Amino acid sequence: MKKEITTAFLTLATVFGFAQDATPFTAIDQTLPNFGQINAKPALPAIEERVTPNKSFGYVRMGVSDSQLPKPDDLQQVIPGLGLGYRLIFGASGIDVSASYNRRNITADEVQVQTFVYTLPKASYLYYVSPASNNSFYAGAGAAWGGVKTKDGREFLGLIPNVALGYEMNRNNMIRTFVEVNVSKPALAWTQTGDLAAAYAEASLGAGF
Repeated sequence: MKKEITTAFLTLATVFGFAQDATPFTAIDQTLPNFGQINAKPALPAIEERVTPNKSFGYVRMGVSDSQLPKPDDLQQVIPGLGLGYRLIFGASGIDVSASYNRRNITADEVQVQTFVYTLPKASYLYYVSPASNNSFYAGAGAAWGGVKTKDGREFLGLIPNVALGYEMNRNNMIRTFVEVNVSKPALAWTQTGDLAAAYAEASLGAGF
């Protein structure tokens, strides 16, 4: 009886000993790179870079304007005007505040006459067709306080409403450019000589910083 009990205890001890020495087996795919190593680095999500156009910029522009289009033989007498301005852009909208001066010496009835157009200040609202693009058409309207003198002697000083159509380029760059056409009409006179001055157009090219 004692011999059977002893044999049973030895059998249990042997079984428990093998159980403690056993090591769990983990299958490792030997076809993966860095065999035998665990890559604990998670994949980073791709970062999409988005460029936002500058929200404001100052600019200088050169332009030509006249209440009456020059004749072909007068083209050499056209003097480009100078303008300075600042634009503040928020989304698809923009506010433009500027000042400009443009004059031209012409000969009428063998008499040399100086004509001019100036605005100080001029404020306009602009709407951008493609506000998130590097290049965008825009349109706007506004009003200016300014003066006009035509070659037939009419002079005007007062409020001048205007509409504008333009194309702005390189909006994501440090230096952006634009071309613009304005049509203005003297409307509310502070002082006036002769009939109310006619509507006039101005074409300009600008660069902003």
